[in-house]
Order: sequence, then structure tokens, then C-alpha cells
Amino acid sequence: MNFVRQFQENDESLWEEFVDHSNNGTLFHYRKFLVYHSPDRFKDHSLLFYTGDKLSAVLTGVERDEAGKKVFFSHPGASYGGFVFKSSSFTRADSWIENFDTYLQQNNFDQAILVQPPRIYGTLEDETLEYALLWRGFEVSEHYISSVIPLNGTEREIAQRVYKQKNRSEKFYSNLMNKSGLTFKWENDFKKFYPILAENKARYDSKPTHTLDELHRLNSLFPDRLKLLLLIKDGQPIGGTLNFIANKNTVIIFYNMMDYEFSKLQPATLQVLETIRWASNAGFKYLDFGVSQDPRAENPLTPQPSLIRFKEEFASFGLVRKVYQKNYSTI
Repeated sequence: MNFVRQFQENDESLWEEFVDHSNNGTLFHYRKFLVYHSPDRFKDHSLLFYTGDKLSAVLTGVERDEAGKKVFFSHPGASYGGFVFKSSSFTRADSWIENFDTYLQQNNFDQAILVQPPRIYGTLEDETLEYALLWRGFEVSEHYISSVIPLNGTEREIAQRVYKQKNRSEKFYSNLMNKSGLTFKWENDFKKFYPILAENKARYDSKPTHTLDELHRLNSLFPDRLKLLLLIKDGQPIGGTLNFIANKNTVIIFYNMMDYEFSKLQPATLQVLETIRWASNAGFKYLDFGVSQDPRAENPLTPQPSLIRFKEEFASFGLVRKVYQKNYSTI
């Protein structure tokens, strides 16, 4: 018999081990990531799915009240939530969602919102689950254009693709570094990086996703998963790129920031080039360069063409992130 049950505290080791060996689990699916937020921020309602007596999927989730509606959201505190699995035949995926529907209705939920990790996060790049969601009445309520840098080929082949897109040579960037006295430093010194991050965000009337304390806490929880690259001039950082290792396939360029006083030295470009070298040599398949929508626009689909073009110059391709939604109050 297939069934679903709510996560309990004594399930933590079982959960973490399952994510470790899953097809599409990411940094954002671990329990220790989900609970780094203050305990009063979210009401956890994560779920475990069984095929017979064997755990076959997990689903991060919180319970929220939105305008009087009881909503299951996976996951508002992470870049991705959604179903995590080891393998997903259609029959198995369909069973998960059928049981999920039944569970939510029995527990009086009015709506479900799921942010699945895109296919590049899966070892098999399997989209069977997405088809099953659509078959079971979920609709794509939001779309986001994301840019992904493929890391196939040698380090030099990857770099040459970028130079071609930018109409520059390797020597151009090498001279830029040498003549300007620039050096790179891989060091998780968030205290040096954070003023640059905060100033960049303030230029667009926003704040960083993470506080300085949260970055320190994440780094202590996941000492091998946050990689900060600093660009140094005269002993001081003039830019930095913070990368999150999502899983063995994919790295997220979470923040790519610069001191605009030095914008003519192209810190943002130099930092991404160095990140590509590092990720390629480390054996990753993709760099997720993030979404490029205009958050201030009335239409959530509104693109930022200049930002998209900047990312395309690194030989990236477009990937659509999807948010799935289903309403139960009208069923």
C-alpha cells in the first residue's frame, strides 16, 4: 500500500540520507538548511512518501495562512522545494501526487504551491514528475527565465566559448588583471564581502536575501557548500561572487557583486570567468546563473534584457523555472 505521512523530528537522519542519495535533491532540501531560519518564521509541514514500505520521495513544505486560505508551500525559505526522489517512473510519480492530493484534502488545505528544482539538478534530468503534476491538475502559475552555463568540454573549450560571445581574447582579460594589479582569493570572508553586497542591493532598493549572520550560520552548517570568490586590488576586495554548491551536478552563482567605483575593470565579468574555471575543474556540469526578471515590474514575466544579455555572453542557455499550483477549495 502506498501512503504519505508528515515529517517527525526522529525522521531527520532518514531524511538527510535520502536526500544524499537522491536523483534531484539539493542543498535546499536538507533539514539542517530548512531549520537555519528562525523557528517562528515557518510552520513546517514536510512529507514523506512511501511505495509499499519503502521511502520513495520526500517533499519539503510549510503550512501558511494566506488571506484565510490554508496553503501548502514547498518551499518559501529556499530557492527550490518540490518532490525529491531517487527514481520516478510515471506510475510511481502519479501515485505520489494522487496520495498528495488526498492528504491535502483530508487535512483541509485549500491550495498547494510547488517550486520543483529544474532538470539540470537531476542526475538523470528526469521530467516525469512534472508531467504527472500536469496530469493531476496542477497548473504552472509562474514562469521565470533562468540562465545556465554548461560546463561540458575542457576548461579551455569552455573559456573559448565565452571569449567568442564577448568578442574578446584570453589575453585581453589576462592583461586587465595584470595591469590593474588584480588577484583572486577563494576565502569565505563574508564580513569583507557583505558591504559590497549590501551596497549593490541598495542601488535597486532591495536587501540581500541573507543577513551576514545567516551567511555565517549557513557556512558553519555546510562548510563545503558555500564558496566565496573575492577580487582583490591593493589588498582590499572590489568585488565578489558567492557560489552555493547545490549538489554534485550544479552550482548556483547566488551573488555576483562589485564595487561600482571599479566598474571599468569589469569585476563582474572577471569573477564569473574565474568561477567557470573553478567549477569546470571541480567536475560540475552546470552553473546556474539565476533568474533575470524585473522584480519592480507589474507583470512578473517582465525581462531584464541587459541582464539576460550579460549572462548570454558567458555562453549560457535559457531555462524556464516553473511554479506549480493547485487549488483544492474548488474541487
